[in-house]
Amino acid sequence: MARLVDVDHRAELLDAVVGYLAQHGLANVSLRPMAHELGVSVNALVHHFGSKDDLIVAALRRSETVQQDVESQWLERRAHLSQADLLRAWWRWITASPQNLAVVRLGIEAAALDATVTGLPRQVRGDQIGIWRSNIEQRLLDEGVPPSTATIEASLAKAMFTGLVVDLLATGQRARLGKALELGLERLEQLERTPN
Repeated sequence: MARLVDVDHRAELLDAVVGYLAQHGLANVSLRPMAHELGVSVNALVHHFGSKDDLIVAALRRSETVQQDVESQWLERRAHLSQADLLRAWWRWITASPQNLAVVRLGIEAAALDATVTGLPRQVRGDQIGIWRSNIEQRLLDEGVPPSTATIEASLAKAMFTGLVVDLLATGQRARLGKALELGLERLEQLERTPN
């Protein structure tokens, strides 16, 4: 008879896996070194998550959920936060700690690495960009930006933001990149809107 999965232990372990992957990256992930660093057996990882690919997918989904929870908390406090201000808040969050930056890097790495490297299906890789782009688009629509404009501007805003994060990872030049972000957000703020 198969052992039951302890849901609470699985959740704690999944958060630890997210932290491990954020620190070590996705390329060449191996369960044995991960299990050793997390203080569990490889069998425990397989028991809770299945294959290595299933484990990575679960970790990416958990990372998305954590980031969505962060955003939800901001919006609970300031329901009318504009999309531009929300991206400013994300920039502050990302640059507030190496751990936050590493979690965001994990999603970018998942989207950018070829499936032959990570084993991730195209849908999972695409979600690392697509979910956030869709959220930006919806918020722009809610702000009164016309649908055809919102679709394109959401793609541009997400690409700009992702590019700035990649530049930050490579150079660490926060001041320059913060100025570039402001320039891009000014464009977002100047979009024509119809009153709701």
